[in-house]
Formats: sequence, C-alpha cells, structure tokens
Amino acid sequence: MPSAFGLALFALLMLALAGGAAAWMGPDILKDLEIRKDLVIPQQARITEGRCKTKLVLVTCDAKLAYSVGARRYTTSVDLFFIDVHFGDYSAGVVRSASKPELATLDIGLDKLWNRIGTLLVIAGFFLAVAGVLVIRALQAARLKRIARTTDDLTPLAVTVGAVAKSWFGKNVACSYEAGGRRHKFSERLRKSEEPFLLGGSWALAVPPANSPTPILVDEALSRLDLTDAERRTLYAARAGLAPGAWPQATAAN
Repeated sequence: MPSAFGLALFALLMLALAGGAAAWMGPDILKDLEIRKDLVIPQQARITEGRCKTKLVLVTCDAKLAYSVGARRYTTSVDLFFIDVHFGDYSAGVVRSASKPELATLDIGLDKLWNRIGTLLVIAGFFLAVAGVLVIRALQAARLKRIARTTDDLTPLAVTVGAVAKSWFGKNVACSYEAGGRRHKFSERLRKSEEPFLLGGSWALAVPPANSPTPILVDEALSRLDLTDAERRTLYAARAGLAPGAWPQATAAN
C-alpha cells in the first residue's frame, strides 16, 4: 500500500484541482447568473480576440468585450468552458445587466449556463471524490503501519513480487498471494533505499497484521517492523538456511 504521506499529498493535490476549477469557472458563472436576471443588448458593442476551441466534446471560448452605456465606455473579458457536440463555428453577441452595466458576457454563455454549472459540478465533484478516497486510504495505510509496529500477532506470509514502478518519491511494488482459494493483490510503497525481503526468485516476505486483510511487505533491512536485533538475526539466519519455496505461506488475517 502507498505511504500515508504520499496519499495525503495526492489528496491535497486533488483538493487544489477542485479549488482551481471552482476559481476558474465560478466567477464567470456567478456573473452570468446576475446578468440573466435583467439582461439587455448593449448598443455599439464589440467583440475582439474572440475564439472557441473544441477538443472532442470539451469547448473553451474566450473573448474581450467593449461596449458603451450612455457616455461611459466599458471593457471586460469572458472565459467560458462547457461540454457540447458541435460542428462548425460558434456565433455570439454581447449582453449585459441592465441594473449593473459593468457586468457583460456573451449570449452563448447564457445559452450554455446550466451546461457550465453541471460541468463545474462534475469536475469539482470528481476531484473531491478522489481526494476523499485518498484520505481514506491514507488513514488505512497509517493504521497498518501502526499495527505492524505495535502488535506481536504477526504471521509470516510468502508473497509473489510483480512489477516494481519507480518514481521520484520511491517505488511501488505490486504483490499477490493465495488465500482462501483466491488470488489476492496488493501494492506497497517503499522508499528509494528500501528493497523487499526476498526469499528466493520472486518470493518475498510479508506479514498480515491482526484484524487487517492487507499484508505489509517486509523490507530487506527489517526496519519496517518493530523487531529487536536478535529477531532480525533470527530472520536472516532462517532465510539463509531455507530451501527454495519452503517458506510457510500462511493465510492472511481477515
């Protein structure tokens, strides 16, 4: 399982992305909701640098608006994002609030207003949901590490080490084992300097803590478990005298 710190870091990133989406789309949506209450079409309005870009069904439109209300001249910018299945160019005009003339937008923004609101809710909701899952997994990872360092009820388990994915933050080791007639998979986050406690071939040592179904992969230095020096020497000696494939494959705790 990835480290609690790494999971918490990714959860913060997801929260930042959700906040970024709200900061990007929210102000224009709130402005357009206000304009929608009493909109009028300004005279002598001009759109400059207006363009819409489409990638699959994702559409972004931005433009600069200039218009006059009485003797006063106003300028503002618009940035829209919505989902649409559309072929060809978009056409748009300028609309503004009658009571607050400084608020103006494109009429396409009002046409797609509920689309934009739904898009924001989906994007922000997705990032928030991922952040919630990551927080739960971080708490589980922290609990497993705490159990491993405080309990004496640890049963050795031989697991198969699969792919090892390296990154700037360490390495993610994919493992699997047989229990209850089924093949179970889990992954463990190790530091760059850590290696699995290999038993021969692709077999490595893990321990399923009491009251937890997820094993903890043991490292070569035996530093991830709260062991005495004598217990470490015993494990090294046991591995040295072990015949290939002879390590007990205990059933993980439920």
